[in-house]
Amino acid sequence: MAREFVPIIDLSTRDIEDGRAAIASAIGDACKASGFFTIVGHGVAQDLVDRMYKTTANFFTLPEGVKDRSLNQGAGVSGLRRLGGPYEAFAAHVTGDLSEEERQALGDYPATWKAANIWPDAEFKGVWDDYIAAMTDLSADIMRLFALALDLPREFFDTKFDNHVSLIIANYYYAMPKPEVLRRERHTDWGSLTVLYIEDEQSGLQVMRGEDDWVDVPSIPGSFVVNIGDLMAFWTGGRWASTAHRVVNPLEPAASSRISIPFFYLPNHDTSIEPMGVPGTAVRDGVTVGKWFSDKVKAAYNAA
Repeated sequence: MAREFVPIIDLSTRDIEDGRAAIASAIGDACKASGFFTIVGHGVAQDLVDRMYKTTANFFTLPEGVKDRSLNQGAGVSGLRRLGGPYEAFAAHVTGDLSEEERQALGDYPATWKAANIWPDAEFKGVWDDYIAAMTDLSADIMRLFALALDLPREFFDTKFDNHVSLIIANYYYAMPKPEVLRRERHTDWGSLTVLYIEDEQSGLQVMRGEDDWVDVPSIPGSFVVNIGDLMAFWTGGRWASTAHRVVNPLEPAASSRISIPFFYLPNHDTSIEPMGVPGTAVRDGVTVGKWFSDKVKAAYNAA
């Protein structure tokens, strides 16, 4: 049952017309049901994934004083943040290495993508840059499959992401978590598409199938977990699902630490999102990506 709710989809034939159509159909079914699926045959080199994991793990296990040099400076989410819970995180935006002037031109509202990246060192940055480039290419391919699944031209989303403001976060969950505190509480993603790398045998990711009904998403070596966020659900007029998920604690009380690395593929900040019409439902007003995220941030702070 879990595999029906979060299916495994092989992308290896996506460059062949018949294969592409079959993959798009499977993705469409998954996005209607849960908004989650696991991909294999994605073409991302395992060597790059291994380097990304090793580089990131080495950073998180540095002495605290050394890591402090990369602390977030109070703007956005870039750099190292200690969140006061069972994990800490390091993040970077694809826009974070632009000049101050270029970043401040990315919308007339507060936005995390307007903050500068804070890199520990050049070697770390080089590996993350390579991984971000691979995730960008893979995400663009998935968006083209999304377009086919929605009966749109294959390149429909291309110009809406050609100056994307995507975000990558590495979450470092501490060993021996407190049993009463989940590693991540129930939440949905805010954006369009998330591509998640999970450390082998260390998943803990669960997707909500119904009230108090949680489906485990096993970690499959060499795979990524893909899910859509609230923005994509809105974009499709509600025909696709942005589903709540969480990260539970391991069964072993003395379990080791865990790393997960989600890449949030976000459209251009000024892309106008016009919900796709669904027969029998009212037409909803559109919104720019920047306004969408600004409203999400305000709502989250007001609820806190």
